[in-house]
Amino acid sequence: MNPHLEKARHDYESKNIDFKQLLAWHLLHGAVLCWSDVFAFGFYSDSGDPMEPVLRHHADTLFVTYFTGDMRAGLSNFYRQFEYIAFQRSFKNSDKIRVLDMESFYLKL
Repeated sequence: MNPHLEKARHDYESKNIDFKQLLAWHLLHGAVLCWSDVFAFGFYSDSGDPMEPVLRHHADTLFVTYFTGDMRAGLSNFYRQFEYIAFQRSFKNSDKIRVLDMESFYLKL
């Protein structure tokens, strides 16, 4: 099994969160990356309310729900498509939502 996918499954299940249900939601409504060097999922949103999913053509923000592995490689597909990147660090006990300029974020990777 992809070690990054296994890490994600373990991280969620250790917090009693249904990983399969969360993955299914992202497959239907967002984006899922599963490569040998990355596993990630997220959804499209608007910077005014980054926690609210919107249709891709209404989005200026990529909200990253979970990411493990090579972030630069994973975000390369989204780098010039979104003005912002948003995320929470819930696994690090920080529920604050961060909304950052995508270009600046990507160039720092």
